Amino acid sequence: MESVFYKYLSLQNDSIQFARQKPSLWLFWGILDDFCGFFGKKFVFRGMFRYNSQQMNLFTEGVGLMENKYESLRETLRQRAKREFAPGAKFPTQRALMAEYGVSLATVDRALRELVAEGILMRSQGRGTFVREETELRKPAGNQIALLLARNVTCNAHAFYAEILFEINDRLSAAGCSFAYFYTDESGTPRELVRHLTDGGRFRGAILINRIPEELAVELKRVGLPFVVVDNRIESPGVCCVTGENEAGAAAMVEYLIVRGHRRIGFVSTPLQTTFLERYIGYCNTLLAHGIAVDNAIVQRFFRYEEAERDLAKLLDCAEPPTAIFAANDTMGAAVYRVLRKRGLHIPGDISVAGFDGDYVGTQCVPRLTTVEVPRREMGRAAASALLRQIAGEKVESIVLPLKLIERESVFALT
Repeated sequence: MESVFYKYLSLQNDSIQFARQKPSLWLFWGILDDFCGFFGKKFVFRGMFRYNSQQMNLFTEGVGLMENKYESLRETLRQRAKREFAPGAKFPTQRALMAEYGVSLATVDRALRELVAEGILMRSQGRGTFVREETELRKPAGNQIALLLARNVTCNAHAFYAEILFEINDRLSAAGCSFAYFYTDESGTPRELVRHLTDGGRFRGAILINRIPEELAVELKRVGLPFVVVDNRIESPGVCCVTGENEAGAAAMVEYLIVRGHRRIGFVSTPLQTTFLERYIGYCNTLLAHGIAVDNAIVQRFFRYEEAERDLAKLLDCAEPPTAIFAANDTMGAAVYRVLRKRGLHIPGDISVAGFDGDYVGTQCVPRLTTVEVPRREMGRAAASALLRQIAGEKVESIVLPLKLIERESVFALT
């Protein structure tokens, strides 16, 4: 352990020696971290303290005793979990351990939470603490966070994810974490990737960005590594997902187009991952609510950027082409612009276009793209906060953020 002082301040032993050598009072801000570990509940008090050299000696010696007691208990419980309890067996309660070892609740809680972080124990709300059923137990976690994403997603949607990643980086860096990026489509099977993350105990948690295989989330849950899924919804109990209200956002955009007289509204998306599927559902339900049938002739759910002209021909060359095209994100909206211009069509005079995400790409379109804005920085902050809370042992629910329709110049009112 670096020092009994909170790691944000980086007060190491040389600082303590400096204080001991000075007969005058030494002034500093103290945030003590005795009971709870790097991401645990903050201990007892925060404030400005004055110590002379004698007080500093007494203080550091007392903290040293507490550290020895905690470390001794942690090692004892680790050995008991391995030798006395079968995998899946219930571990003694905190009160039982307090009575057995004559230590405080805070000391027991800290020891147990570190063993949970190591993968030796697991906690179930309302049931208690159990020996983990995993055969390969992890070593104590470091302060690295794994950011898992697919390479093809970052290439096609860089403008969108950049802001999310910047905010995640800022928040977790401030908490003392460093990062390692992994492309899930280049890192072997989900089990192999998770084994790499858990071997050596370097990683304290993971953030999964967008198009992540559900098997990867299942593996992370199995080994007990805290993680958060961003901009994707995984329907698995106990998985924290940070998403936007995609269905409601799409419904708002289709409503906006209908109010302006559009009834032939095309829809364009890449193969329907969860995010785009929710947007497609919002599109369909809103049309049906207004008595407008969903016409597959003007729906392209397998859009490819490299084949944009060919894929949009389905919509534009049908017997009754759309008066508006709703793209599942702004990058696809920009691709629609290029194809329409190549055909000599004017936006919005000949055909209206709407997008989704509200990223930089839409602002560079001419005319600027009407869109649904996803609060990307807020999404990044929420993901970082949710991960830190999980690491601290809290149970975290999924977070769904409200979206906002941004009216620009790409939609023409027919009525």
